[in-house]
Amino acid sequence: MKKENPDKIGIGKFWAWQSRGASGAINFIVVSFVAVYCSDALGMPPALVGTLLAMSSIVDAITDLFAGYLVDKTNTRWGKGRPYEWAILAEWILTFLMFSIPSTATLFVKAAWLLVCRILINSVCTTLLSASQNPYMIRAFGTNQQRIKLASFGGIVIMAASLLINIIFPILMANIATTPAGWSKIILLIALPSGVIGMMRFFFVKETVEVKDASETEEVRFSDVLKLLKCNPYVWIVGFMYFGYMLVSGMGINTYYFKWIVGDVKKLSIFSGLAVFVLPLLIVFPTLMKKISKGRMVQLGCIAYIISGIIYFFFGHNFTILLVGGILGGIAALPITYLTDLMMLDCGTYNAHISGKRMDGTIGAVKGFLGKVGGALGLGLVGWLLQLGNYDGTMSTQPDSAIFMIKFLMGCVPIITFAIVALLMIVYKVDELLPEIEKEQNIA
Repeated sequence: MKKENPDKIGIGKFWAWQSRGASGAINFIVVSFVAVYCSDALGMPPALVGTLLAMSSIVDAITDLFAGYLVDKTNTRWGKGRPYEWAILAEWILTFLMFSIPSTATLFVKAAWLLVCRILINSVCTTLLSASQNPYMIRAFGTNQQRIKLASFGGIVIMAASLLINIIFPILMANIATTPAGWSKIILLIALPSGVIGMMRFFFVKETVEVKDASETEEVRFSDVLKLLKCNPYVWIVGFMYFGYMLVSGMGINTYYFKWIVGDVKKLSIFSGLAVFVLPLLIVFPTLMKKISKGRMVQLGCIAYIISGIIYFFFGHNFTILLVGGILGGIAALPITYLTDLMMLDCGTYNAHISGKRMDGTIGAVKGFLGKVGGALGLGLVGWLLQLGNYDGTMSTQPDSAIFMIKFLMGCVPIITFAIVALLMIVYKVDELLPEIEKEQNIA
């Protein structure tokens, strides 16, 4: 009798798991357009918009760590992480509402509407999804090889979904989002199918893997959270890596850049379509991970980010060279995008080594908290620096100061951010410690 391969996932289970990841990726891209929606369609001051989006991260300081603690204490008949998948549906409903702010409302009402929706999306929905991701994954997929396949081959699915929306959205924006009502129509068109697709993971992927650590027999206390934050430095290193990535990717500066520097926002669709050339690299990811450590792969990605940033700053009017920068940027994003969750699981393994408890929910919450603070700070930077550069979205031309700020945000911010991330990876030692720890814990 042929022995079943323990690393096999199954086509149905694979696609069901990736459905929510794809839905979340699409939502992240859609939400990144909220700054240009508020400044150009609603006429709100960029500095105010940036400040409101940054303020939403203040609430995250409370909800993210609380969510991790909540997930770590959760034990239901549906599992530990699986029940929180319903948050993806709520996230899409709130996203539609955020892009449906009445254009005739006062500035105060617009600001309050934006802030409330953004807080609920970030601090409740995305927080719960992020905190429950790893506890759910490790109980649905029992081997490291399965999880690596999810990160690599599954990454193709997520990138393909992101590629599709990145190509379609600028075209829809140019043709339909000419009024506030047009923006609402676009979001509804995307939200309806994305919300349904996002729920497939909950209905078709169950938590069937038994995870043995002290949290199964001992109550998780808040002191365990504090011990994790104090004694596990690698959680912070990976968290700040993700912070930098979300700061850069969450700025939403591409639309401004292609509108005012390149001179044609429709070319953003072509630029976004370059991701198709990066997809084949995900197929060889499992092989590369056997030869190159996760930390080193992140460093290589940082180098590619820095080169692409130089291109964006100096060659904004040369579309051919920009395409080269776009390909480099796509390659640069791969390591952080698809290794972050695996690195967080490794941090959980290390935490079980030093404390007896994995604390995956809390670790995921740290990642979510720092990621959303980074994203909010990125949006804040866009608003503050554009205001400093005297940007006015209602004008047909922009002053040189605004043009410089757009180029600085697109090029220099990534250069500075990923230079710091590359340095952080020098002290990330989990890759070296993991083989012995996994033997100790008898992990497949």
